[in-house]
Amino acid sequence: MRPLSVLHLASFVGNLGDNAMHDGEYRTRREDLPWTLAHRPCEVRDFIHWRRRTFDETFVAEANDADILIVGGFSLFQLWRENTSSGTYLEAGPDLFAAIRRPILFHGLGVDATRGISPVAVARTRAFLDEILGFDHCRFSLRNDGSCDVIRDHLGAAYADAMQVVPDGGLFAEPQAWPHPGLPEGSRFVAVNLAGDMPDKRYASADGEDLTERFAAAMASGIEELLAADETLTCVFVPHIYSDFGPIGSVLDALDDRLRRERVVVAGLAQGEGGWSASFDLYRQASAVIAMRYHAGLASIGLGAPVFGISTHHKIAGQFAAMGLADRCHAFDGQGDLAALFEAVAQDLARPAAGIARLASAKARERDVLKRHHEDVAVWLSSRVEGLA
Repeated sequence: MRPLSVLHLASFVGNLGDNAMHDGEYRTRREDLPWTLAHRPCEVRDFIHWRRRTFDETFVAEANDADILIVGGFSLFQLWRENTSSGTYLEAGPDLFAAIRRPILFHGLGVDATRGISPVAVARTRAFLDEILGFDHCRFSLRNDGSCDVIRDHLGAAYADAMQVVPDGGLFAEPQAWPHPGLPEGSRFVAVNLAGDMPDKRYASADGEDLTERFAAAMASGIEELLAADETLTCVFVPHIYSDFGPIGSVLDALDDRLRRERVVVAGLAQGEGGWSASFDLYRQASAVIAMRYHAGLASIGLGAPVFGISTHHKIAGQFAAMGLADRCHAFDGQGDLAALFEAVAQDLARPAAGIARLASAKARERDVLKRHHEDVAVWLSSRVEGLA
């Protein structure tokens, strides 16, 4: 039969993790669903940040021209946000989605509470969900990063129970092999991903102290110890967005001069579909990964790279915990240093087999969950897409 057309509302040029997520989602849908899906991107930033578009009759017509509308994955539920009528990331209410006649999958959604919980946002989000969860043509799922627990705690159990929990597609991303400048084939290296967005939250203590220099010093000290213990090892910094160069520069400033000139590589950054694969191939090839960003950690698990997370955002700790890997995630909040993190990395570099096997088991469990979800979705869609019943 003909491919089913999908209008996919999501972020495609946010940071490289978005593209890894879509790669894994599209790949697993091809494997699991009985029909071919032809996804067409619709950039959510056009509606939110750049304001080149609005959720109006033109968008409704575009959605109705497709067979399916997929919304996500991104953090739809931003429980601090007070500037939208829906209380969510989107300035789009139930009336808009009621006007769309096609089945709508709100897929793999996240919850963002890094800037707190606003009673205004909570009330508006409840009102939004009270209507839209009753629509027969809408179906919701949450990604497996603790988002369900945040919904349960702050919106209520009924809302959490109405949404299936599924693994994020980034776990199943498969980047192409790429040559990497400064890294001869067969090089041993530690890939380090540092996050530069939300510095007022990531690099601040509970009482507001700026922890930027302390973090940079702790990272530099740990990297120096790893490189000193193994003369064959290189450190590669992997940015996912322009702001990541900020903390990378701070750590470079704090590093021993000889090491940063001789045994450190900073990977390039090409945004979007054309760039993610080269960057994520570094995680695939790495002897170990240190990750601050959600998809850097998640994709590394999927690629079988011994990975350790640094949590400065609740979804990072939530993802590792949800997969039974909480001990591989270390918080940085000003209460301690990162010595335990680097000790764990050193142990995995010396004896990687057990850690790799554990990550593979965690991925396999999540793949089974996603396959069952896709089976449910196929049944749900079969009676709602024209020509499938």
